[in-house]
Amino acid sequence: MITADIKKYTARIVDKLVKNHPLHLVLPSGGELHIDRPVPYLLVYRIPPHGEDAFTSALGKTESAYLVAPDTAETPVTPVTRAIASTMADKFGGFMLLEVWLSDRVDAPAFTIHISQKSALAVAEKMQAELQRIQIHQAQAIETKLEKGKRIPSPPYYDGIFDAEEARQSEIIVIGLEIAPIYINQQTGKPYPLFLRELREGFVKALRKSFFEFVRVKTSYSAAHFEMLGTTELHELVWDIDNKLAEYSNQFDFLLLVTPINAQEAWQQFSKSKFRKNPVFHYRPMPIDPELIKRKLYNLPIEDISDPTIAYLFRDKRKEIDRMLNMLGEREKADFLYSSQQLFGIIDEHLLEIARAILVAAPPQPSPAAKEMLDAATFAGMAKMELEYLKKQYAAVSTAVRVRDDVEGVMVSRGTLNISSRYSISKDRAFSLLQHEVGTHVVTYYNGMAQPFKLFYVGVPGYEQLQEGLAVLSEYMTGGLTNQRMRILAARVVAVHHMLAGNSFVDTFDLLTSKYAFGSDTAFHIAMRVYRGGGLTKDAVYLKGLLNVIEYIKQGKDISQLLIGKIRQDYLPIIEELTHRRLLKPLTLRPKFLEKPYIDKIAEIKKAGTVFKMLK
Repeated sequence: MITADIKKYTARIVDKLVKNHPLHLVLPSGGELHIDRPVPYLLVYRIPPHGEDAFTSALGKTESAYLVAPDTAETPVTPVTRAIASTMADKFGGFMLLEVWLSDRVDAPAFTIHISQKSALAVAEKMQAELQRIQIHQAQAIETKLEKGKRIPSPPYYDGIFDAEEARQSEIIVIGLEIAPIYINQQTGKPYPLFLRELREGFVKALRKSFFEFVRVKTSYSAAHFEMLGTTELHELVWDIDNKLAEYSNQFDFLLLVTPINAQEAWQQFSKSKFRKNPVFHYRPMPIDPELIKRKLYNLPIEDISDPTIAYLFRDKRKEIDRMLNMLGEREKADFLYSSQQLFGIIDEHLLEIARAILVAAPPQPSPAAKEMLDAATFAGMAKMELEYLKKQYAAVSTAVRVRDDVEGVMVSRGTLNISSRYSISKDRAFSLLQHEVGTHVVTYYNGMAQPFKLFYVGVPGYEQLQEGLAVLSEYMTGGLTNQRMRILAARVVAVHHMLAGNSFVDTFDLLTSKYAFGSDTAFHIAMRVYRGGGLTKDAVYLKGLLNVIEYIKQGKDISQLLIGKIRQDYLPIIEELTHRRLLKPLTLRPKFLEKPYIDKIAEIKKAGTVFKMLK
């Protein structure tokens, strides 16, 4: 019997749904009802009388509409569920109720889908196909069975929420999903954590695609992609961890801490030794204790985040920060190089062959006639103008430019351009370099800052490859990618490979000067960048990133989406998902190199672009 209190409570829920209000309620029974926007489906887990299962009750919490609660005589949830289903069926012309429960059958397959309505068959078959696609590392294939019965499916310990005639009249389909505890260690009674993580990731995608099949065919709800059905609201824990990861990442500047502060003096000493004695580099004092930050990192409860996509992003970033901290603790030690390879990857034969071919196809050229050179102060003034252009698009952009004695060349750190006080550049290449540093590195920093997640301006793991590929592309599109610049990018790959083969700084310097005819000062700086810290393989990513971006353009894809933040290329499906879920915003800043006339170069690359056609 439904009490007056339950009727009033249910009426308030229906009223909110009719008014398109989100629902985040703790039910009288202590359960949860979460609907972040009205949708024509609901995942229900009625907690069994004997208790709650960690997976079955948590898996639905990644969805935009779920109910998790016990269903007792004192605090029934069946009336609430029926009211939600009927209201949303009237609104959208149909409704799907998916009830999940844990199987107690010894011989049960991983998933058993139960239906009794013909109208549910197509969606059930879609669900079966998607669940069978779940792949667990080093585990057997997931077995999924579809069973057709005569009664509306429900757990064995509860009655059905609807009877068949009611469901038919209201255009409601009910699907039962029985889940076997294949993720539980039968000896300890506890889950296998990594198995459970992979299972949850695959399960969520399978559910979302199944809901989408129903929504697309049976309702008036508008959704162009299955990820648009994902939750658009995240738990406060997500933002807490995002803030903490950014905080820990910002406690140190990795590149500054592994870049020598005595490069000029080291060059002079190297010259005095007639290039026979390996230079000695000095670095900034370490401002942090890596072990203390690592302890804080692994105290972050990422495992408590039920959204698998967000949890993956955070685990990936934590792993990168961990590896960077390892490298800082191993600076100028043998293990630095091993950690560098883990972080930035190794050089494959294909990349090495292309680098060597560029050095042959673009031989050294005689020194050009004297060009007009710009000093650091003049170049800084040009940079300020470029930043003002961006600030008109997004007020948060800082126009600060730092001219410093303790940096080499030009670099962007946390959205700010740093220029060596000794720096000079030819006037005809200055604009292209600004597109590299400001149009790419600064733009992606502020585009990332405009996103809800701090991760997108701090940088996702491995973002450097795509960043540098885009940055070099911007030089080409604005006419400033010279053969000498391409030779340097190729030489960096060759130098990293030579270092990894066990050769010394002097050996690599000799290779660059004797075999590839680089000037002694250029060869020194290429080698310095590669051997800094104890062996930094990062410099190989410039050419590799450029090759990947060229291939991306040739596939006809939109290059502007690569500028949404400091991302890496294989994160694009994640970007797409989060955009569909309205958890990411459209691009805020658009650099000059993506405007006319420079953007016209994209058509040339799309038609028949190769890295060799970029040579002059």
